[in-house]
Formats: sequence, C-alpha cells, structure tokens
Amino acid sequence: MILLGAGIIIYLLKSLDLLYLFQTKEYRLDRILNFLKEDNLLSILYFRKIRMPAITLRNILIAQGFFFNLIPIYLIFKNLNSLLLLIFIIFSPIVALLTMFLGIILSEIPVQLYRKIIIYQAKQMVKNSTAVFIGITGSYGKTSTKEFLFQILSQKYKVGKTQENYNSDIGVALSILKNLKPDTQYFITEIGAYRKGEIRSICQFINPKFGILTAVGNQHLSLFGSKKNLIDAKSELLESLPVDGIAYINKDIKEWKYFSQKTKAKIVYFSLSDIPTDIKINLLGVHNLQNLLPCIILASDLGIEKSIILKAVKNLRTLKGKLSFEKGINRSTILNDSYSSNVEGFLAALNTASQMNFKKKYVISPGLIELGTEKTPSYQKIIEVVNNYDLTLLTIDRLFKRLDSKNKVVDFHSENKLVDYIKEKADKNTLIVIEGRFERKTITSLVAHS
Repeated sequence: MILLGAGIIIYLLKSLDLLYLFQTKEYRLDRILNFLKEDNLLSILYFRKIRMPAITLRNILIAQGFFFNLIPIYLIFKNLNSLLLLIFIIFSPIVALLTMFLGIILSEIPVQLYRKIIIYQAKQMVKNSTAVFIGITGSYGKTSTKEFLFQILSQKYKVGKTQENYNSDIGVALSILKNLKPDTQYFITEIGAYRKGEIRSICQFINPKFGILTAVGNQHLSLFGSKKNLIDAKSELLESLPVDGIAYINKDIKEWKYFSQKTKAKIVYFSLSDIPTDIKINLLGVHNLQNLLPCIILASDLGIEKSIILKAVKNLRTLKGKLSFEKGINRSTILNDSYSSNVEGFLAALNTASQMNFKKKYVISPGLIELGTEKTPSYQKIIEVVNNYDLTLLTIDRLFKRLDSKNKVVDFHSENKLVDYIKEKADKNTLIVIEGRFERKTITSLVAHS
C-alpha cells in the first residue's frame, strides 16, 4: 500500500504541475507540443519543480479528470506485487502527461462554446457602437504602443482599450465587453497571433479603421512555421483596413515595402530617423521612441493639438515591467523588464544597462521561447552584446552557457539558486536587470520591501 500511495501522490503532483505548465501555454496544443519539443521532456517529467495551477473553471474541469482516474488506478494496482508498483511509480509522470492531453481535448468543447458566446456578444456590441477601432499588431511593442496611444488620445477623446496583454480573439472580446462604453469614441485594440488567420478573425469583428504595425521579429517563429508565415500573419491587420482608413507602418522594418503592398488604405510611415527634435520624454530605451512615434502621428491625424500631444508625451511614464526602476534587495537597483521578452527587447535592455553607472551589473534571464531554428543565432547576438559591455548574464537556460566563450554567463539549475547568488552578490553598487518572465516569487524575492 505504501508503494501504491507513493505512485498516486506522484501522479497527482505531476498532474497539477503539468496543468500549471499547460495553463501558461494557454492550453494550446501547438504551444504545448512546441515547448515539449524545445525543452527536455525527461527533465519536465521527472526533475521539474512542482508548481500549482491557478483556480480557474477550465483547470477545475481538467482536474476532475485526473482525480476521477484515481478510482481505476487504485482498483487496477491495489493487488499488484512490488515490482509492478515500482514500474507504476516510474511511469506515473507519463500517465499524468497523457491525462493532461486528454483533459485539454475534452475541456475544449465547453471552452469553445463559451468563446463563441463571448465573441458573439462582443460583435453585437461593436455593431451597435459608434466607436472607431484602432488595431495594433507586431512581433513586439504592441502593449507599450497601446498604452502610450491611450494616454495621448485620452487628452481629448473618450477612449477604451484592451486590457493588459489581452490580444487573442477571446481576450479582445472580453475587453470589449468590459471597456467599450456608449460614449467611447476610439477603442484601441492590441492584436496578437501564433498562427496565420488569427489576426484576420479578430479584425472581422472589430472592423478597424486605423492600424499600426509596430515591428517584426522572430517571436513565436516555431509556431508560425516560417518567417513568411509570420509576416503574412502580421499583414492581416493591414489587409483589413478600409479604403478611407490609415495604415501606420514602421519603415525601419526590413520588409516595409512588402507590407505596404498589403493594404488599400492610406499609408503613413514612421521611423527612428524622423524623430521630432522637440519631443521631451521620460522613457528609457530607444525602442520606446519607436513605440511612441506612431502614437504621436495618429493623435495629430485625429486633430489633437501639438501642444497637448507634447505635454502628454512628457508626462508618459514607463510601464511596470517594461524597463521600469525598482528598489532591489541589499539596496541594489532593479531595472525590471520582466513583462515579456524578445530578442530586440533583450538587446535594448542590455544597451540601456551599459549606459548606467554601477560597479556590478547582472542581467538575469529564464531564456526566450518559441524561436525555433533562430534560437541559437538569436542567443549568439545577445552573447555578443554581453561580451561588449561590462555585464554578467545569469540564466537557467543552458544554451546561453554553451555559447559563452568569455565566461560572461553563469547558469543555474533553478530560479532559487539564481536568487541565492544574487542575494549574496548584490549591494548598493549593483544593477539587476530582470529580462523576461520569472516566477512571481522570484521577482518578489529580488525587490526590496519597505
């Protein structure tokens, strides 16, 4: 009975941990399979620290499945000998993985029904609204651009926006139901995708008149399958704009001419080489200027006076987790860029840190995901910049260390070990750059609490 009990406990704990993992991948089988392919499956099943999933309706539905499985597991294995029970213990994480896949597939039926209802309600609300919709897409910079534009347009108009980084069809629909009011004049919509067709489906129910293309990188490249698929997906917003609409296209994008052929709307270009000299900002990083430029141009096109725009821009503050300053442990300084991570944002954070006057500078990163075949060359770019500056990269991604030729990378088996290292080294002369999404407790343990 002890062996059977141990096997059941391992099965339950690993099921809960996999449920947490699947939740972080939005329960999408394509993202889950890609993660299992990119990472070490053996490590995920047997050496990964157990994490508890959030209490959500879908998690409850899936959890019912593996708790229900305890009955047949007990009946099948209760009378087996010790050898067979040991085999069950060894393979219980694999059983948990199969259970999770089955749970996702079965729970998809009520989830899709719920999504259709919410999206239908949002469509009806958009149909009955006089608000003009503004779509923002790109590989990165979407959330910052949305927040900057919202703050600037709010100086003159009633403006709504999608919440946080809600940029999927269901996320946009939920944001519309919550934030689209009868008096809303403009609604700013952040639009993301992992596959071709997903941006188009969102545009079909918001009918954007204005569209901003922020930038194109290699985010989620492994899910799109190719760079062409990724570019074509980002083009779907431009293709959806009406003849009397306006497309704001980043001319610093290598493929800007290709994107320009994808819309029948008027095209307005923006570029870092065209920055107005009278702009005063309190934002870190050149990339924030690039995010800000289309907001300034669009606001002007909508009739907001230049003086009002400049005043609003001057009052903009860095979003929390997007190169924002915080007080760190042992009187250190934290440059928090943990909201999300991509190659370009990573490089921007490194460049920003290189210009700061600290004796010790640590950049911590859990690594980048879903880069596919571009992961190694992307990491090489990052390592080259680290080598050029007085920086030390601390990471739990072993690939960084394998590419390290100048001993500028320290790798750790877990986030806890990384945090312990920081606690030992940090003092008032230390800058800690948090690049990418760590566990919440990791971030919390590095921030000073008054």
